[in-house]
Amino acid sequence: MNILSAIVPLLVYLLLWMIFYKKQSDWRASFLFAATTWGVLLTAITETLSPFKAISFWPVLGTWSLCLAAAAIYWIRAAGSPKNLLANFQFPGISRFELFLLGGIVFIAGIVGLIAWIAPPNTWDSMTYHMARVMHWIQDGSVADYPTHIVRQLFMNPGSEFIILHFQILSGGDRFANFVQWFSMVGSAIGVTLIARELGADRRGQVFSAAVSMTIPMGILQGSSTQNDYVAAFWLVCLVYFTFKLRANQTPWNALAAGAGLGLAILAKATAYIFAVPFLIWLGLGLFKSGWGKALQTIGIVAIISLALNFGHYLRNYDLFGNPLGLTADVFSTGGQIQTFKYSNDIFTFSSLVSNSVRNIASNLGTPFDSANHVLEQVVDRIHTLIGLSPNDPRTTWPQMDFAVMPTSFSEDSAGNLLQVILIVIAIVLVTTQSKPHKDRFIYCLSLILAFLLFSFYLRWQPWDNRLELPLFLLWSALIGVIMAGFQRIWIANTTMTIVLLVALPSVFLNQSRPILGAQNIFDTSRAEQYFRNDHSLWFSYPRAIQSLSGSQCGQIGLYLDGGSWEYPLWTFLQQELGKGIRIESVNVENVSAKEYSRFPEFTPCAVIVANPLPVDNFQVNGISYSVYQTTKFITVLTPK
Repeated sequence: MNILSAIVPLLVYLLLWMIFYKKQSDWRASFLFAATTWGVLLTAITETLSPFKAISFWPVLGTWSLCLAAAAIYWIRAAGSPKNLLANFQFPGISRFELFLLGGIVFIAGIVGLIAWIAPPNTWDSMTYHMARVMHWIQDGSVADYPTHIVRQLFMNPGSEFIILHFQILSGGDRFANFVQWFSMVGSAIGVTLIARELGADRRGQVFSAAVSMTIPMGILQGSSTQNDYVAAFWLVCLVYFTFKLRANQTPWNALAAGAGLGLAILAKATAYIFAVPFLIWLGLGLFKSGWGKALQTIGIVAIISLALNFGHYLRNYDLFGNPLGLTADVFSTGGQIQTFKYSNDIFTFSSLVSNSVRNIASNLGTPFDSANHVLEQVVDRIHTLIGLSPNDPRTTWPQMDFAVMPTSFSEDSAGNLLQVILIVIAIVLVTTQSKPHKDRFIYCLSLILAFLLFSFYLRWQPWDNRLELPLFLLWSALIGVIMAGFQRIWIANTTMTIVLLVALPSVFLNQSRPILGAQNIFDTSRAEQYFRNDHSLWFSYPRAIQSLSGSQCGQIGLYLDGGSWEYPLWTFLQQELGKGIRIESVNVENVSAKEYSRFPEFTPCAVIVANPLPVDNFQVNGISYSVYQTTKFITVLTPK
């Protein structure tokens, strides 16, 4: 692993941070401006190198080195000094309780960061498409589409994986992969304090906001993973902060920053389209107050930057799927049978909105007590009876899923945020019932409510909606901090914040995918085995099947998988066993991506990995027949007859 090479992009970010600080003297705002600039640079490098199939170690390192040199020269000419930046980190007059909260924030960030370093990527989506697509890109030297049985690898928004891609290439492994979400976690906390400041919070309110954001159970669990919800959330936090800045001062730079925040959020995850809408409306209404001409110019800058960042992905999607947004459904191919799971609702009515809103809220309210969860399910059932829908209506529910209130969970796919929901309700009541409401707080509150309603109105209810809602919980943290700090009885606010901090600790230590306590924790389990933490039944099948090829000198491996197969561990173990010079491609692909075969040289593998129970009788690739060489419970290895 080449850690020194992987540090180069981080040094670029550090210099950008100091350059912006020299101009603004605000280390937190500079942090966000530097982050969006860095994100734009990374996207530009990726999309520029991709057409030349030059996404490999030396071109990537060379490009980042040039950026580092340019940033260093600019910083030196600007007479920058890190001492000035460090001096701004002082907090004179800070209270003991605020120090206590800051200590808790640092503790949580430190432990989650430790987990991110020790544990490998192992979430279900990462095994099927997040990390697998990165391996294809590295092999191809390009982010262009390729034939695959797992179509999500192609049409899903790739922003988070772009970042992983660079660190994967430069480091030679996946040690840095989890840190993309971890950085987003820390960055979001910083950004939330700035939003709280824009909402009128004093230092105490800003610290409270950071504490609330860092103690969201779903956020803690995702902060050491390779999911992409926190990445999208961070860019949305940047967008919202830049929205405040742009409304106050319509400078081209603020417009560029807002456009970058929006574009990077969309590039990271499609839910950003929904969550950004209310804030873009708010931004537009504010801009037009200063005149149509200037407003249209500013909106044009925001639109052009956001579209430019996503242009490459849009173009690839349009070329393959005929739609710049890609597919509107999840497509699974299993043994020649295509299953389509549509993301959006089939009906768009007031009843469907109520149904999904109620279920999305209830999904976050699970407790350790089955009786309480059962009562909540009954309440949800009665509401659905009143609106004339079933809580499992197939028109508004993810296929093959039934609604249920899950007990307290430490899974990054389903964990609820009970305490945060309670605090959100309190914030809504206090903001909307004031005799003289604070205008920005009121509109901000309504924007978040509208974002949630749009989310519920458009998307089917899914058991993992809690994960998708993470950006909303983070944005609510700013308002919660403002409200909590405004309590006249300080002891109530301090007690509440202490409870928030303590309730978060189990999520830190008992992460279902990456626990640091209990049996099979990350310290007592090999890194290889940890890849299969979320489906341990695969652990013996994958290594055993791949070890059967040891010493075979096979340099071309075919993959014949279904739409939900864990592809990434196959790359990891095959490269460990046969060397990183092997070529791995999907064979006999029957979905729309099969037309990408025309861009690749003919591929005749000397072994084919098949995900059981896919058929292997009379199996052929390019007219060559294959027979069973090794069979395990979940994997079959075929070799030419």
